[in-house]
Amino acid sequence: MKIVRARVVPFALPLRAPLATAHGVLHERHGALLVLETDGGLLGLGEATPIAGFGLETRARAQEALATLGKQALGCDPHRLDPLLDAAEHSAPDAPCARAAFDSAIHDLVSQSESLPLASWLARHLGRVARTRIETNALLVGATPRELASAAERAVARGFRSLKIKIAGAAHAADPERVGAVRCAVGPAVRIRVDANGGFANSNLALRAIDALAPHDLEWIEQPVPASDIPALARVRSRSPIPIAADEAAVAGAGLARVLADRAADWVVLKPSALGGLRAAARAAAQARAAGCGIVVTTLLDGAIARAAALALAAALPGPLPACGLATGALLAADLAAAERHDAAALAPAPAPGLGVPLDSARLERVAEGRGRVLAHRDGQAA
Repeated sequence: MKIVRARVVPFALPLRAPLATAHGVLHERHGALLVLETDGGLLGLGEATPIAGFGLETRARAQEALATLGKQALGCDPHRLDPLLDAAEHSAPDAPCARAAFDSAIHDLVSQSESLPLASWLARHLGRVARTRIETNALLVGATPRELASAAERAVARGFRSLKIKIAGAAHAADPERVGAVRCAVGPAVRIRVDANGGFANSNLALRAIDALAPHDLEWIEQPVPASDIPALARVRSRSPIPIAADEAAVAGAGLARVLADRAADWVVLKPSALGGLRAAARAAAQARAAGCGIVVTTLLDGAIARAAALALAAALPGPLPACGLATGALLAADLAAAERHDAAALAPAPAPGLGVPLDSARLERVAEGRGRVLAHRDGQAA
């Protein structure tokens, strides 16, 4: 089996409603789809959808890197997975989202060729059987405490037992009231976690905010201080009454190693799209667990292709998992594929071989930004 064609298609996915974070308000997600085709007609899919504030590449750099990685793969057997991914790390060290898309497309091809769902393929290589159901959390969207409380009530009515709230944005002084309204609405049995996205400038500000939030019985607070300040994260963790989760700090460079060495977190958030792909995320999971940290798998507010890859990883990882941040597709008004298979507040990995997400040309055409670029091995032409 050889890869004979690579295609890169930029796209834009609008959100149903604006999502406020510490890095600004999101209205749409821009990315690029990588399609690798073999001489036997198999299609492997990967998605690169960078997001501001994570120390990731720009979308222009992601597209450039995807073209380079796609060209490198032409003529190669995807079963040489590790050498291909090693080469990708060497060629695009500054483009983790592009590497994650390449990693996804290669894994998709290999697991399809072996007639295994990607979750089962990954689990087999980790010496276990894949989960058939992954509990998920609901990400609440609302501008006011009342809107958040209403969103929380709707999520709980749909079966969610874990909720997530973005904090530390422009109106961060209202965060205790916002979180308190949600707690009041759902009662004590529902888990609530909050995500600051590094929005508190230093450990003192973070600890003051944490003290104000502590009465609301939170599962954890994600990334209270900037990702670059791991010593501050360690200070916060040593004094916080709320468990601390490292997100952005565990992504860039040797960030995870520093977080673990400094005992800066109780939990590590694994985003395959930001870590460089499934292989890198599985290695990060093993590192975090070996250091005594819990792990949770989430998306980067990606489209359907990257969400499917993250779901497969969550299904394959050994050990216990809390509710994972994988139910983010509902935030998008348009997507790259049909919605995942929901079972109340849980997701089931696709049963079809590979990612289990077929290329949906009609959907792609609706969200595409331009014609994209095709690299063809046999005739040597590119468009």
